[in-house]
This record gives sequence, structure tokens and C-alpha cells, in this order.
Amino acid sequence: MRTILIIDDEEKLRSLLARIISLEGFNVLQAGDSITAMKRLEQAEVDVVICDVKLPDSNGVEISKRIKQKFP
Repeated sequence: MRTILIIDDEEKLRSLLARIISLEGFNVLQAGDSITAMKRLEQAEVDVVICDVKLPDSNGVEISKRIKQKFP
């Protein structure tokens, strides 16, 4: 089963997206900040990352670069 990580600090939006995507048959992981997101990526193999641009401790562009560098 494919796994998708959703990174967004707005819990309601993140939960809604997770519900919709899981109904399509995907395994969904969630993170509200970049630190939690990196932990999730270390714990599970993720196929796709959906990331908000503005996060409380980072921004989407920066975290995308870190993800690409650490998990090519």
C-alpha cells in the first residue's frame, strides 16, 4: 500500500485531507511541523509528501529540500 505524508500545521485541514486520501486506499501519516515530519519519514517508507508552505518551524520549500537530501 502506498504511503502519503501530510505536513500541515492546521489540524482540521490536515485531518480532512487524510480522511479523503485514506478513503482512496492510501496509508496516510500526518505531521504538524517539520520536526515531526522528519521523525515520520525516519520511521516509515513514504511515497509522497504533501506539504504546506508555511509551517510554524520551517517552510515547505526548506523542508522539501531537506527531505530530498536525506531521503533521495
